[in-house]
Amino acid sequence: MLKTLLKKQMLEIFRSFFYDARKGRNRTKKGAILYITFYVLLMVGYLGGLFGFLAHSIVFPLAGAGLGWLYFLIMGGIALILGVFGSVFSTYSSLYMAKDNDLLLSMPIPISHILASRLMGVFLTGLMYSAVVLVPTMIMYYIAAPFSITTLLGPIVFSIDIILLVFILSVALGWVVAKISSRMKNKSLMTTVVALLALGLYYVIYFKAFNTIRDFIANIASTEISITGAIVPLYYLGSAGSGAVVPMLAVTASVALILALVYIILSKTFIKIVTTKTGVAKIKYKEGKAKQRGKGKALLMKELKRITASSTILLNCVLGSFILVVAAVFLLIKGGDFYYLLTEGFGPIIVDIIPAFAAGLICTMSSMCDITSFSISLEGKNIWILKTLPVTTKQILRAKKLSNLIFQFPPCLLMLISLSITMHIGAVDLLLLLVCLCIMSLLQTDFGLFLDLKRTNLNWTSETAVVKQSLNVFLALLSGWVEAGLFILAALFLAPSIGSSAVLGIFIAFFGLLLLLLELWLGKRGAAEFDSL
Repeated sequence: MLKTLLKKQMLEIFRSFFYDARKGRNRTKKGAILYITFYVLLMVGYLGGLFGFLAHSIVFPLAGAGLGWLYFLIMGGIALILGVFGSVFSTYSSLYMAKDNDLLLSMPIPISHILASRLMGVFLTGLMYSAVVLVPTMIMYYIAAPFSITTLLGPIVFSIDIILLVFILSVALGWVVAKISSRMKNKSLMTTVVALLALGLYYVIYFKAFNTIRDFIANIASTEISITGAIVPLYYLGSAGSGAVVPMLAVTASVALILALVYIILSKTFIKIVTTKTGVAKIKYKEGKAKQRGKGKALLMKELKRITASSTILLNCVLGSFILVVAAVFLLIKGGDFYYLLTEGFGPIIVDIIPAFAAGLICTMSSMCDITSFSISLEGKNIWILKTLPVTTKQILRAKKLSNLIFQFPPCLLMLISLSITMHIGAVDLLLLLVCLCIMSLLQTDFGLFLDLKRTNLNWTSETAVVKQSLNVFLALLSGWVEAGLFILAALFLAPSIGSSAVLGIFIAFFGLLLLLLELWLGKRGAAEFDSL
């Protein structure tokens, strides 16, 4: 039975590789190979190439100076951040809130088998993200370090330990959120708040460790290097990667012990949390008149309620809005000092760069608000209800676009206000930046809807499959990063010569044309695609 459950979990995770949800049939062997190749090129070629370049730039000086442990500590920390960020927000929904939990629990299946299959999904998600960093890290170290048995085994053991730590952190956070939310009436809000607080605490601890490493590096040129205090556990973790036998054994034993403890706790609480039903508040009947809404407003309220009722959506696809708000507040507090450092360090030329660079920065964060990339797929098999309502297809698509813009654009505007106050952006650049952000928000929203119309998946058992594990979401996020990269490159290489106003004007014209083409497609072909679902 465990083998069957594991196979089912693997099919759910990698379903889009072999099944075309849009056409409702399996892909051909050639189509599956092309699809997998494209995904590998994106993950390995693009992200792997970036981290490989980073590893190459630091491994030779650190390994040559006998600081291989510091190299692994830096790269391991990056892998840990990327892995946790990539898997932590789907853990709660995939472990405890899967759509088929009740069905599986009603069958004569051991709870341990159900739990093991769920955990395998969490493990593989974290593995895919962290391996993008760890594989280039290992390859570059093998090139830079002299060969021996310990230097061969060290990076392998270290990578396994990091992957398991990613898994432990993701599962631990999911357990905390599930334990608390099982006692709360408003599960979605509580899950979101607790997850954000836990993630914030995690990053505070990480950056505290980073500061410790930075202080250590600052004193590394002294005649005596003392590995004492808070640096000791970090030193042991990094030394495991460089091939030191005792740290390898100590770190691996510690990780195995924590892993066993996490599994024991989960196995004892899984069934209780899954079957716990929160109490329903007593409602006192009060006679009154129903408030009538227009069709468009009713559709929009439906979309907003669906988004706010799901912690998975809030944590995965509204996170960019939260980051923008935090960044705007931070900028209002520290922006003046930051602007002074920039002007002192780079001179007056920085004034011509800031507006275009700011557009790229905001675009990077706002791209993480990608609700439209799965909003149609999220309807699932109940999409027939939406299609039988007395509303037009254009009204349905418009409501889905507006629901994304409501979460995306106001934080962008708040960030823009903070930038205008602290970075002293001129009136012309500020107006162009506002127009540019409006176009970018609409373009990202329309592109997400375009992806979901072309690659709709209505046959899912857990909303994680479309919210977290969908290629649509990845492509929408990647497109935002590409757009942001174009802004930043233009700010660095074009703005010093032609000015940010000209750069923003060029992007307004270019992205405005793309937006017009997408709007025309959604109005005609896109509506037809929706009607054919």
